[in-house]
Amino acid sequence: MSLSLDLVPYGGWTKAVRMRRDGWELIAPLEIGPRILRFGPMDGPNVLFENKEQMGKTGAKEWMIYGGHRLWTAPENEQCYAPDNDRVSFELLPEKGCRLTGEMNPKFGWQKSLEILWNPNGLVQIEHRLMNSTGKALPVSPWCLTVLNQGGVAFIPQPAYVPHPMDLPKGTKFSMDDYLPNRNLTLWKYTDLADPRIKLGRNLWTLSQKNSTKAFKIGFRHTEGWIGYQLGDLFFAKWIFHEK
Repeated sequence: MSLSLDLVPYGGWTKAVRMRRDGWELIAPLEIGPRILRFGPMDGPNVLFENKEQMGKTGAKEWMIYGGHRLWTAPENEQCYAPDNDRVSFELLPEKGCRLTGEMNPKFGWQKSLEILWNPNGLVQIEHRLMNSTGKALPVSPWCLTVLNQGGVAFIPQPAYVPHPMDLPKGTKFSMDDYLPNRNLTLWKYTDLADPRIKLGRNLWTLSQKNSTKAFKIGFRHTEGWIGYQLGDLFFAKWIFHEK
């Protein structure tokens, strides 16, 4: 099925870009952002989270989470919470998708854009750009967040388990690399590894979203290239290209 693209009202905003292909749709408002606030089957549930109290609002002076997929900056500091509550520009990319570009931030000197490409194989490819207008290096890096709907379970695949060389049967060949670490785990001050929502398995970790106000966060260099999220009958996968 070919890609269709039109402009529609959505969530209280008067104008949003809607992309549809093979029974699925993606919607991004043009009065805030750039953000993607809906992705899911037509007339079906939204895989992405939406903050119902903030839908349709524009021009707020403070940062608002809204939900969905966004481009942020790392590390998490004042720059992250720069408001993105103003209109974005829209550029059609025929037969491919569109490009959404936010306004230049005068305080920090960067501008954000999302290029959304919906490939014929069904995969949605998003190219994130953080453009520097200051003429000097900025101490930030792109941070691409996808805020998912409530009530699901995240699946985080792990590298294949390899026994320690001393645990192998005598005479078994092994590599000296088998003595080396293959993962880096980052923990925050508020990370509690005894939290029952996180399950650390040998080949797969899971993280459940439950009705809890307690924050939980982990970070790691993810070499497996994808993370999944099961929400009812829907399974959402986010892929990245890992560079050594």
